[in-house]
Amino acid sequence: MGFEELLDEVGGFGSFQLRNLALMALPRVILPLNFLLPIFLAAVPAHHCALPGTLDNFSHQEAWLETHLPREPDGRFSSCLRFAHPQTLPNTTLGREAPSPGELEGEPSTMPCSQGWEYDRSEFSSTIATEWDLVCERKGLNRVASTLFFIGVLMGAVVFGYLSDRFGRRRLLLVAYVSTLVLGLTSAASVNYVMFAITRTLTGSTLAGFTIIVLPLELEWLDVEHREVAGILGSTFWTGGVLLLALAGYLIRDWRWLLMAVTLPCVIGILSIRFSVNFSYYGLSLDLSGLRLNVYQTQLLFGAVELPSKLVVYLLVRRAGRRLTQAGALLGTALTFGIRLLVSSETSSWSTALAVIGKGFSEAAFTTAYLFTSELYPTVLRPTGIGLTSLVGRLGGSLAPLAALLDGVWLSLPKLAYGGIALLATCTTFLLPETRQAQLPETIQDVERKRLTLNLQSSCLSLWSRWGYRRVSPHPTTVVMFLS
Repeated sequence: MGFEELLDEVGGFGSFQLRNLALMALPRVILPLNFLLPIFLAAVPAHHCALPGTLDNFSHQEAWLETHLPREPDGRFSSCLRFAHPQTLPNTTLGREAPSPGELEGEPSTMPCSQGWEYDRSEFSSTIATEWDLVCERKGLNRVASTLFFIGVLMGAVVFGYLSDRFGRRRLLLVAYVSTLVLGLTSAASVNYVMFAITRTLTGSTLAGFTIIVLPLELEWLDVEHREVAGILGSTFWTGGVLLLALAGYLIRDWRWLLMAVTLPCVIGILSIRFSVNFSYYGLSLDLSGLRLNVYQTQLLFGAVELPSKLVVYLLVRRAGRRLTQAGALLGTALTFGIRLLVSSETSSWSTALAVIGKGFSEAAFTTAYLFTSELYPTVLRPTGIGLTSLVGRLGGSLAPLAALLDGVWLSLPKLAYGGIALLATCTTFLLPETRQAQLPETIQDVERKRLTLNLQSSCLSLWSRWGYRRVSPHPTTVVMFLS
């Protein structure tokens, strides 16, 4: 008797399974709090060069800035340049230094910000960008920090996948909790950018343990009938984490305290262990430019759209199956990126609506992928398989922040990259077998036996069709049973 038949006999969804799902909710909440944290942690507020001297009369601040800062083509003051010498404006005496004779005949000379920057503190009191001046020629370091974090997730997925097979899920889950807590608090206490980058990379590697361990722990103790609802229900806790991040980001405007706030829930996870045993998504979630909403409204809107998308996924995976649901969600994501390329930047409401719809499709694909992937691997290889799959997925997550830098080549290139990859994934989804209403394979032999059965069914259908006996042909399963 297989393990799932045994579950059917004793009851596949009882108090043990309910308690197991409840205890696995916390890691699912912690993941988005950390994975989407760069939205607030690495935010770059409005800034301009720090200027010498102080302005006593704030009513003349605009004119004072006009004498010191050049303007960009869109009319805004430059964020990265200042005049080498203050300019004299008509009827003003704000400039403290007279312009050089060579500047009177042509364009005034400019220079980089040699004395640092001044930041708008109205929205964020402190971010890593303001802490270490990760702007202008150093702005790439801001994106690199997010990339390094997801590279850490990538490496951790492989390590935790192997170790959880060897030493057990429960022990490695405890290791993930303790390591994430220690590294998260150390990261919040970073004294320079290098220390922050290293500790965030290591934190990403420990957070990978949650993605690798939680899903097998949930699904391996469930029968076929309750696996779908538990998988979708469990993913709603991710949405809860997204919504909590919007609230935490709004209430806590300092990056160090915010990082501590999203790390401390690991303490609860450590205590709850004496009781019980993942390119397009992040491209959409981390790129909030051009939506004409503030970061808190956008994060809240992106989190709210996930709830209906999960409900739709639950209905579709039960009726249309995993493969069609995944392909449809990926295609919807690709189409929203494509349509956004055609929409004028002036129609901000349409652009925002398309971004929210795309986030819904993206979340649907994300949710389906976790359920679908876990059903494709046999039990003996499931953590290792999910770990290797997560490695490739986190590679996409680590490249997503860097892909946003492609707007320096062409403004629409990041959206084209995100949408094109989603479209390619739509096509490859049809290469996967359908797992709806199928028992989880327990051994490699079970997977090979299922593949052999499918091949025999396809061959028999082809033979019967060629011989012209389609009207009287028996069901393919009958032929397979006869041949075996």
